[in-house]
Parts: sequence; structure tokens; C-alpha cells
Amino acid sequence: MLMHVPHGLVRLCAPLTLVAALATSLPDAIQAQEPPRPSAHRAVFDPVDYGADPSGKTDSSPAFQRLVADMGKLRRAKIVIPPGVYLLSAPIEISASGNLETYGLAIEGAGQDVTELLVDNPQGGILWQGEQMNMLSVSVSDLSIVAARDHAGVGLQFSKRLLGVKHRTQFLAENVLIRGARFDVGSFDTGLVVRGAWYPRLRNVQVAGPYGVDEERTLNTMSEGILLEDSYNPMISYCRVWSAGDGLIHRSGEVPVEDGSIINSYFVGVKRGIVVQLKEAGQWEEPGLRISRCHIAYRDYGVTIRGNRQATIDHCLFYCMDRAGAAFPMYQDSEPRDFIPVDIDLEAAGDVIIDGNLFTEPANPARVAVRIGKQSGYVLIRGNQFNLEGLAVRNLSPQPSWSQGNFFGGRRNFTRSGPRHDDQTGTLVIDELN
Repeated sequence: MLMHVPHGLVRLCAPLTLVAALATSLPDAIQAQEPPRPSAHRAVFDPVDYGADPSGKTDSSPAFQRLVADMGKLRRAKIVIPPGVYLLSAPIEISASGNLETYGLAIEGAGQDVTELLVDNPQGGILWQGEQMNMLSVSVSDLSIVAARDHAGVGLQFSKRLLGVKHRTQFLAENVLIRGARFDVGSFDTGLVVRGAWYPRLRNVQVAGPYGVDEERTLNTMSEGILLEDSYNPMISYCRVWSAGDGLIHRSGEVPVEDGSIINSYFVGVKRGIVVQLKEAGQWEEPGLRISRCHIAYRDYGVTIRGNRQATIDHCLFYCMDRAGAAFPMYQDSEPRDFIPVDIDLEAAGDVIIDGNLFTEPANPARVAVRIGKQSGYVLIRGNQFNLEGLAVRNLSPQPSWSQGNFFGGRRNFTRSGPRHDDQTGTLVIDELN
């Protein structure tokens, strides 16, 4: 019926009994209608729409599999994972192929430890695979990938062969945390793998193996924190790796690659901090590498370089975790390990500048800060602080190098009396500050 209301408004009313009758007469399917299932023409996908459980109590792998199947061969898509914990008894596997059209995929969470993928399988978390394509961009951001068990495969992987015109093969990971369920529970075999990318960019990627436990478990459970293979000029900034065999590896596999910058990053509790392997010793080295403002706490090697020229290593902090036999009171009665730890090992590298670094802390007295190998040369070592018990420089190269303007000691002095340089070929020019 029609009722007149103030201010000239008109309102249509129905008896409450009629409304109740209509409600009870609707089919159950209409009253409890579910959201429409997304279809492949949509560009944005939410795993909750496919049945993913953000409580982490039930397995969300089937929901992600349905999402990927529904996404099909769509060339531009975004997966948005809402806050919550998503249990994965199988990895999220996404594949793409073909080059007729540009491919773009973004996987985005709500933030580190806001969106969490809890990996309870031996293969890994997110695995992307491309075939016969080089016009693409893949990005992963703002989420955590967490191992619920040891040897949980690869946390995050981008993998394709670097073929043809390479300049449009892009990968970005930003604000991604890869860790175990607790500091002493769960780890991946490898945290992040990037294979076949051009200028891959990693920013604020944090990878942690087990820590706060015995050294054997800390150094040997996760093989690599970050593995870059056949990836040209990786740009790494504000990244952190704790507790791994190798903190970061940048290497050539099927194709020669070059360049790279590793800046403001942190590699602690590792056997080897940064490993660069671009060419075999004796081959023409690949150009361009910068390691700057990094914190490297290693056991065996801090930075190792093979097959690179025109490198700079500057303003980094190096300290060695192998402290047995050090003169510092708490270590002096321990038996030193039969190994020579090296902060910067230039196995095959030329035209290198090592500038403004700190080599410090008590350590194995056999420690060598900079080793210039037989296949290296034209190395300038200047403006560094050497506050360690072992050698500053060991030179094995027949080509010239220079160690100039460095100083020895510190406010808390860890240096020992004795030689600071071991110039086995007589090609090292030495002119220090003290």
C-alpha cells in the first residue's frame, strides 16, 4: 500500500507476513547462493574463491590447482592471496609457453607474515616454469613462504631457458620472506631459484634456514639461500640470508652471463657468503660486478669470484665464524681447524678494486683477508681496515697488483705481530699507512 510521509516522500510498504512468506518460499539454492566461480576471462584470481582455507587447518593445494587450471593460458593475470595461512601438501605449479604474445603474471600477498604459504611437501612452495618464451614478466611480492618440515624443496622458483632476444625476460621478487615454521623447525633445500632471467630484481627478500642450533644443522640443512643461474645482471638489494651452505650463488650454466650488483645485503651463518662463477679459469672473463655495503659472516669463504673482470667490492664488513685457535681469551685454548678461511678469494678475476672494507673479529689465525689467485691480476686493495690475526693479502699471481693506503689494528685490536702480506711472486706493490 502507498503511504504519505513528511517532506513529500513516498514509501512502498508490504505486510511483514508477506515478506516472511516470500522468504520461506525461495529455493534453498537461491537463499545460500555462493559467489560465482571465476572464469578464465577474468584477470584477477583469489584462491579463497576456489576453496582455499586461510585458517591453515585444511589443505589448500587443490584450491590453488583449480585456480591455475581456470587461469589456463591467460597471458595477463594476477593472483591475489588474502591474509591467512594456506597449507600446501603440493606445490603451486604454474607453467607458460609460447611467444606470440607478451606474458605477465603477478602473485601478490597482503604482506610478510600476513599472507603465509605453509609448505608441507618435498617439492616446494611456488614453482613457475616457462618454455620457448622470452617476452615475459613475473613478479612475486608481499608474502611469506614457510617450510613446515625439513627438506621442503625450493621455496620460490622462476625457471626458463635464456633463449633468443633476452631483454624482456623479467623476474621480480620483493618483500618476500622464506623461512622455517620456527627458528629450529623446518627448512627448504634452496630458498629462491632464479634461472634464465634478464636483469632479475630481488629487493627485501629474506631467506632463513635453521639457526640458534648446532653448527652442523645451521650450515648443512639448506644448501643455498639464493641461487641465480644463467641470469644476466641480477640486481640484489636489501636482501638477507641466514644459515645456509651458500648465501648467494651467481653462476653461468648453459649460457654466459655477466654483470650484477649486490648492495646493502646480509649473509650470515654461511659456509660461503657470495659465490660468483661466470667462466672457467683461463677463459676471457665476463665484465661488471659490484658488491657494496654488505655484511658477510662466513666460515670458509666470504666472497669467491671466478671468471669476472671489472669488479668492485667496497664498504663491506667481513668476519669469520671459524674462531678456533684465535688469540682472543675465549678461543685461544681451542684447536684450530685444518683449513684456511678466506674473506675475498679471487680465483680468476682481473681489474678488481677492493676499497673501504672492514676485515675484523677474532678468527682462525690462518685466515687470509684477500687472496689473489694465479689466474687473477691487476687488483687494487686500498683504504681497508685489517683488524684480524692472519694475513691481509696473499698474492699468487704473476701479474701486478697493489696494496696501498690500508691500515692495521682497531680500537679493540685483534692483529698479531708478524707478516701482513704473503707475496709469493714478487708482483704486489705494498705501501700501507701503518
